[in-house]
Amino acid sequence: METVSCTLCGSDAFSTALTGIDRDWGSGEAFTVVKCSRCGLAYVNPRPDKEEMLKYYPAENWSRARNRVPERDAVISNAPWTVAAAERADAIIRLGTKGRLLDVGCGDGFLLLYLARQGWDCYGVEPGEVAAAYAREVLGLKVSTGTFEKADYPAAFFKVVNFQHVFEHVSDPEGTLRKAWRLLDKDGRLVISVPNFGSFDRWLFGNKWVGLKLPQHLFQYTRRTLGAFLEKAGFEVCEVSYRSYEAADTMYYSESFRHWLQDLGLYPRKKELAAERTQVAQARAEPGPFWKRAAHFAERAVFKSVGFVADRLGCGSTMTMVARKNER
Repeated sequence: METVSCTLCGSDAFSTALTGIDRDWGSGEAFTVVKCSRCGLAYVNPRPDKEEMLKYYPAENWSRARNRVPERDAVISNAPWTVAAAERADAIIRLGTKGRLLDVGCGDGFLLLYLARQGWDCYGVEPGEVAAAYAREVLGLKVSTGTFEKADYPAAFFKVVNFQHVFEHVSDPEGTLRKAWRLLDKDGRLVISVPNFGSFDRWLFGNKWVGLKLPQHLFQYTRRTLGAFLEKAGFEVCEVSYRSYEAADTMYYSESFRHWLQDLGLYPRKKELAAERTQVAQARAEPGPFWKRAAHFAERAVFKSVGFVADRLGCGSTMTMVARKNER
């Protein structure tokens, strides 16, 4: 573990915001999120070093890629992949322009596939070999295997650089933004989507909030702190939007609620759920018990309504910032 100073302002003064546990891999290890006393940035401290962090990332976790799922059968957030991809692409489509686009941490490539069919010249970089190979070989996309830090593209090559729920994972936010600045042309746009640490559901669920994803999410951003990083790296924020649900899912509310139930012993944990996944997949073609379907319908209706209001009040689960490149 390593102790770090605030990456945004350099201060060593902080207070504890919360302590949460690793919920993805069942280790039960606890991690502390602190809040900088000077600028308000929230970050994991102390945090795993680069070697220690590897155990919190599986070698390959893209089931569609592992199973070589045909495009026509791909599902994201319990809906056809095009529905979720259209929502994720919304901020980019609304730019009203087209050109070369880089999706950083593009996964198995379905967002890129959607954008390519909208007329964008799409490139992707993805550290997972299986996911990157699937994007290239099955979806026919220009995706390289590796990290953004080591990716070699010409300066001013892209019209848009997109970070879709990737930026909260990077250990050097300012360095990453400065590289994106170099890769964008003079009219380029940077698009970043992250969990919103200032959201209503984060306040509601506290250390059970799914957006924490400790310790992989090294930083927890608010509108103010993400905006400060962008300005420091030479960008001007031109749009901020919020989304609390995707396709057929109210994930941040629903999964956080399940974490709360798990801690009360009223819902199985991930290890127990893993054994049931095959049975669940096989049973999807058959309707479940009426009470279970009714409960899920009620849950989605309540959380989607709450999320709808939160999004319009600027405290939605996820936050997307669009920033323009300022010439130095």
